[in-house]
Amino acid sequence: MRTYRRVPLNQSGLTLLECLVSIAIVAIMLAMALPSFRDQLATARAQAGALQLYAAMQFARTKAQMEGMPVILCPINHILADRPSCAGHFGEHVAAIAVTPQGRELMRVWQPVHGVTVTDRSGLRVVTGELRWDKRGLGSRNVTLSVCAQAQNWSVVTNRLGRPRLVSQWGTCPA
Repeated sequence: MRTYRRVPLNQSGLTLLECLVSIAIVAIMLAMALPSFRDQLATARAQAGALQLYAAMQFARTKAQMEGMPVILCPINHILADRPSCAGHFGEHVAAIAVTPQGRELMRVWQPVHGVTVTDRSGLRVVTGELRWDKRGLGSRNVTLSVCAQAQNWSVVTNRLGRPRLVSQWGTCPA
């Protein structure tokens, strides 16, 4: 027959005071780490938004060269419309549209990244209009799309040659 040793009551677990001290230590550590986590999250969001716009520009430029026809990259408000038209700003849905002899043909749509704003380099106004690449891949205008999440900034810069590039802290985020 097995005998069990009786445990004294004062040694059967943690006291309330020990539990409260442990919880207080964890709370203090979390409070110290939270601002750093928020900055990392904002940087990741801004970078994700900029990478998405960069990928959209690369897609439009490559398709223009491969298909031998102009391709437009522009914001659209009505993604379900039969005939896509450019309206809105680059912080919304962005679409690549091929310009064919028969008219405009929607190629691809990118969803906006949650938690970011897209403005010009100064951070004062949203960027509207369209970016166009001809059949050789040459761009229609110089533009900087400054993607911000809180105070974290990534920018997508494209020139008249049509080549986009990513730059960290190139623009100003709106206050």
